Amino acid sequence: MSDAPDRYEFDDGIPIEPIDAGTTVLVAGPALSPSEDLARAMVAHGTRFGEGSLFISTNMTCKKLIKSCQRDDPAVVATHMGIIDCSGQDIGKAQLDAKVKYVSTQSDLTGIGMKFSALYESMYPGVVEGRVRTGLISLSSLSMYVDLRTLFQFSQTLSGRIDSADGLGVFAIDPTTHDTKTVNTLSQAADGRIEVRGPEETDADGELRVRGLPDQPSEWQPFRLSD
Repeated sequence: MSDAPDRYEFDDGIPIEPIDAGTTVLVAGPALSPSEDLARAMVAHGTRFGEGSLFISTNMTCKKLIKSCQRDDPAVVATHMGIIDCSGQDIGKAQLDAKVKYVSTQSDLTGIGMKFSALYESMYPGVVEGRVRTGLISLSSLSMYVDLRTLFQFSQTLSGRIDSADGLGVFAIDPTTHDTKTVNTLSQAADGRIEVRGPEETDADGELRVRGLPDQPSEWQPFRLSD
């Protein structure tokens, strides 16, 4: 185990209490909800404090991902970010401040896993107390390329590595694109679930509630990703 502090904190606009190190959460919401925006914000927020943010990006190029994170939070520090770009949209080596590795197809979970381990190890010494947040965005995208059993094993292995390193895992999923069995199976790779829907308040980006984690809001709460 590392010497990392016990919990990971979030921006004031996100009504989630600090989450224990070693935890992986599933952020679940339909495509038109801000669920993936929330997942990215939960991971990228740590760069403000010298933590590392490692993304496995399946549906957004590395360049677009960084821009999206900095749009919601201009204080995001790209030099503390690592990205595994699995989008297949931009294989050219972009000149970015973040550390980037490319995987040509989302079906190559072995390649993704190997590059994840290498990137995590390369980031670990350069961040505060070895604190790294991991965002997998998204499980739903990967499910179009591999079968459920393979994806579950990959997710479980990933969450196990995050646990052993005292990191934080944030896995995004669109439950409306899967049957109940698939969602329930993939949920077993996480310690808790954050459900997301669109906002009822005009000044909010969306609403969330938490399942499976102690001392968290169980009723719908508005959240804001930018000031």
